[in-house]
Amino acid sequence: SAPYDPMKTRLPTVLAACALYALPLSNAQAQNLVLNGDFQTGKSEAFHSTPGWYNRGTGLNQGTNARTELGSPGLGAFAATINDRYDAAQGKFGPLAHFQKTGHTIQAGDAFKLSYQWRPFDDFWQKSRDTVRFVLYATQDDRGGSPVVWSATFDSDFFTGSIISMKDVTQTTEVVSLAAVGKKLLICFFGLDTVDGVNGSSHFARVDNIVITLQSATK
Repeated sequence: SAPYDPMKTRLPTVLAACALYALPLSNAQAQNLVLNGDFQTGKSEAFHSTPGWYNRGTGLNQGTNARTELGSPGLGAFAATINDRYDAAQGKFGPLAHFQKTGHTIQAGDAFKLSYQWRPFDDFWQKSRDTVRFVLYATQDDRGGSPVVWSATFDSDFFTGSIISMKDVTQTTEVVSLAAVGKKLLICFFGLDTVDGVNGSSHFARVDNIVITLQSATK
């Protein structure tokens, strides 16, 4: 018989290991385009000390709470706090509207997947009429309040079940329009009372673990 060759014995194992390192990048975990999407980073609860997030709400008050204690063990100490006082008919924000300009420059063919978790805060949320609204968009000059050239708007479902548990939401945009190419990806989210907006009472919810990943891009 042929002499024992340890390299022949090990070769399949070595090749298999090399194959693992050669897996396409698309199989790796996708990069989250959102900074501080879990709201764990911050020196206090105010917007001005919560990296990544700015308030586009009433008065642009950066001293308003961007985040607060989540109260759900295992998911981190903090989450975003939102209220339901956005008037969709008038396009008027309530006190809290979380805004971020991501570092992602939009390319032709881009599409985005949004995922997050949320729950009402105790009874201060109307489960039959209040929702969470996310807007992914781009503007002419990358400023949050400038003319919009592309947008995708997503509302959560009404909350069902126990309010002590978080609800998972995943939504996906269509491919962006050509007008958005070269612009920064912007995001804004807030609470929405589907019945009477800013004319109603102010109710609160928690939003956490926001992830936006790139779905596709034409190279």
